[in-house]
Amino acid sequence: MDQENYEFLTEKLKYTGFEDKLNVPLKEAIKAKKESFILGTTLEIEGKKMDVDLYFKQSAISDRYFFNKFDASLRNENPELEPKKHTFYQNQGVTAKEAFNLLEGRAVFKSLMDSEKEPYKAWLQLDLTKKEDNNNFQVNQYHEKYGFNLEEAVKKLPIKELKDDTRMDWMIRALQKGNTYPVVMERKGKDEVMFIEANPRFKSINVYDSNMNSVKTSELQKKDQKQAEGDVSDELLGKKKDLKKGEKTEIPEPTLSQSVGRGRKGPRI
Repeated sequence: MDQENYEFLTEKLKYTGFEDKLNVPLKEAIKAKKESFILGTTLEIEGKKMDVDLYFKQSAISDRYFFNKFDASLRNENPELEPKKHTFYQNQGVTAKEAFNLLEGRAVFKSLMDSEKEPYKAWLQLDLTKKEDNNNFQVNQYHEKYGFNLEEAVKKLPIKELKDDTRMDWMIRALQKGNTYPVVMERKGKDEVMFIEANPRFKSINVYDSNMNSVKTSELQKKDQKQAEGDVSDELLGKKKDLKKGEKTEIPEPTLSQSVGRGRKGPRI
């Protein structure tokens, strides 16, 4: 058995989120010298079960094996309903936890390569209502040029963790991995534990209360934001009054800047 190849594969499995639970069957499969093999396991994440099949194939020019892809099947809480299934390719670097988050409908921020081997970064999100010919869900990409800035989006909310640079860094990284992250925010004069997640499609942050009920971000605007909006409204109102008095004052028209749509299409995941 190629020990170096085995150690390389165990490191790949560890990075992908399988730790060492597949190391023994992996070693046995390599020793058997099959042309290809599949290792199956079940992960429990956030109280839900996800069945995973990992695909390995031997090189055409050596005895070395490569970990090419894995099929993830997220079980529905209602066993009578079909699980959500998708194949993730290893050259995209999607971990088991990120695969879970994607199958839950959340977005994940990844470094990718386009068809010309040029690197770029984009948010990936599965459209769980559409299947492609290969039976995978349609993958929507929101390129970094799409205009969603995660840090700016979270700073619009009165999140207590923003006062600590280290905790803010943890939060940003967790959101980029597609996690739902717990934070403390003020609502109606009281601090509450809430949960947030990235929503690149609408260039915003989804907010939920402790019972995972959706919360309108308008209820959570920072006081200085509300004051600034109030000042603008007062200024426009004053100009309208001036117009009624016969003064020639121009009132700027409101603009709509939100853009909703799909980012550029990149490699499959």
